[in-house]
Amino acid sequence: MSASNRRFPKQFADLASFIRFLESQGELVRIRHTVDPKLEMTEIATRLLASGGPAVLFESVKGFDYPVLNNLFGTEKRVALAIGSDLSALEELGELLAYLRQPDPPSGGVGGLLGTAKKMSVVRHMATKTQRRAPWQQSVMDGDDVDLTQLPIQSCWPGDAAPLVTWPVVITQGPDRGPVNLGIYRMQLLGRNRLIMRWLKHRGGAQHSRSFNGPMPVAVAIGCDPGTLLAAVTPIPDSLSEYAFAGLLREQNVPVVKGAVSGLPIPVSAEIVLEGTVDLDDRADEGPYGDHTGYYNEVESFPVFTVKRISMRRNPVYLSTFTGRPPDEPSVLALALNRLFVPMLRKQFEEITAFHLPAEACSYRVAVIAMRKNYPGHAFRVMAGVWGFLRQFLYTKYLIVVDEGVDIQDWDAVMRAVGRHADGRRDLQVLTNTPIDYLDFASPVAGLGGKLGIDATTKQGAECEVLTTHSVQPTEEALNRWAATLQRTESPIQGIHLRPDAAMAVVAVQKGAALNLAQFASTLVATDDKRSVPRQIWLVDPTIDLASWDDLLWVIATCSDAGRDVWIDPEYGTFVVDATTKLAGETQREWGVPLTMTAEVVENVTAYWPKLGLPGPGTPIW
Repeated sequence: MSASNRRFPKQFADLASFIRFLESQGELVRIRHTVDPKLEMTEIATRLLASGGPAVLFESVKGFDYPVLNNLFGTEKRVALAIGSDLSALEELGELLAYLRQPDPPSGGVGGLLGTAKKMSVVRHMATKTQRRAPWQQSVMDGDDVDLTQLPIQSCWPGDAAPLVTWPVVITQGPDRGPVNLGIYRMQLLGRNRLIMRWLKHRGGAQHSRSFNGPMPVAVAIGCDPGTLLAAVTPIPDSLSEYAFAGLLREQNVPVVKGAVSGLPIPVSAEIVLEGTVDLDDRADEGPYGDHTGYYNEVESFPVFTVKRISMRRNPVYLSTFTGRPPDEPSVLALALNRLFVPMLRKQFEEITAFHLPAEACSYRVAVIAMRKNYPGHAFRVMAGVWGFLRQFLYTKYLIVVDEGVDIQDWDAVMRAVGRHADGRRDLQVLTNTPIDYLDFASPVAGLGGKLGIDATTKQGAECEVLTTHSVQPTEEALNRWAATLQRTESPIQGIHLRPDAAMAVVAVQKGAALNLAQFASTLVATDDKRSVPRQIWLVDPTIDLASWDDLLWVIATCSDAGRDVWIDPEYGTFVVDATTKLAGETQREWGVPLTMTAEVVENVTAYWPKLGLPGPGTPIW
């Protein structure tokens, strides 16, 4: 990334400068109408996200003195503006990360040496720069004066347990004073000086906490400069600190001030800073909360963050967001930041030409890879490598590999490759009892579940000799006959949507009781005319739009477990995936409740939408 192509470093030293810039570009609207942080902000943001609308600064917040910034990174364009370039700069940065993760010796004579020198010259921005003072030290609350309830903490969904801090940059360091970790961990408000710190066991902050015998110092920065925010939310390699990555994004060192209570380096750019301790012996039940899956998550115990000091600017801006079914702000960020992974994957696997994590599938639960295939079985080697290469793919449940040249962001093209090249007997790899996101209620037990790899590449060599009976491609006419026959029989089938090019059927099933998948799937393929049977059948609830890729990807990601919900026809290789809601007898887990907004809030926001000065009609998504 040449300096001539970047405009970031001095322009966005803090959040206020980025707000001014976005406003000048028509990417931010100030709302002076009084808005309630309880539910109304979420309802407004969902409408803006659905239409690609601007960031919003709520200047009059009901019951509070401070403005709230929402939907900051609600479009990929604003993510690009935050790094002072277009999104291709992220791929260039990914190449640098790949180099830092696994550097190559200089090659190619003087040119190679110059290339290495250029890469290393950027590294000078990776160290933090310590200062004595910061604007967030202008107003301080200590001891008994600490009162978190003065902050306009957002309540996002009707079923949420309490207001939730959603954009905190949590700063931790081990007792050995080693690398500093920045992470985004949501925090439930418990009282004037207590928050629940929801960090998963494998996250940096949680790992640091297990190294302490007693309370661990913690600092939380709310409303940092965009470079630091993006660094904190990006799942970078373990060997690199978020402060170092922020320096690379900013192309200048991140200025920090040592916290008076925590002793931790805190970004000078912060609007609000919380300092205190986390003690693993002090825990509380967190949740339920609406999550990025589009459902409320289960209640679980997490440690409490005791706040001993609140510091802030004289007129701070409180940065907030919400998580819900995509599109939400985290899913937009994930889609943009996908570009970082491609160079790192290519460095390890040169045959990978493209990589995509669709936002509709919760941004990480389904992945598609395009590759140059060199030998039989090559796709399965790549699958195993990707699942084990980066921690970010640990929770990826479905991995589809296609040939180079397939547009992996076009689901018609991807599923066409699956329908034409994947035989369930040979080309599906089902793994059981693998690490799974504990929020995934579709898995048999919390934290362990199944994964499915689909080799949808063109077969070559020995791959063509594996099967004794070969699958057949159904014609459109034959598929229509198959669907018509099924819909004439007495069964729980409520509808069928065919995609003939992909030899694919999406089948709506109305279940009155637990479904025996093997038995039901067998009836779907039980015909003398095998040329009429789809190569892939996906079972969903009747409430799902059968023609919508968004809906299908969402339920695949949230309502299926490959170890339990995949059936393969042993004779001809058709595979069936059950992505329906599971009933008693099908799962021992508490099934997720889908997120929706209350009718009252939807009506209120619709009524005052014309007063907000926002673009578009503000059509509700519900």
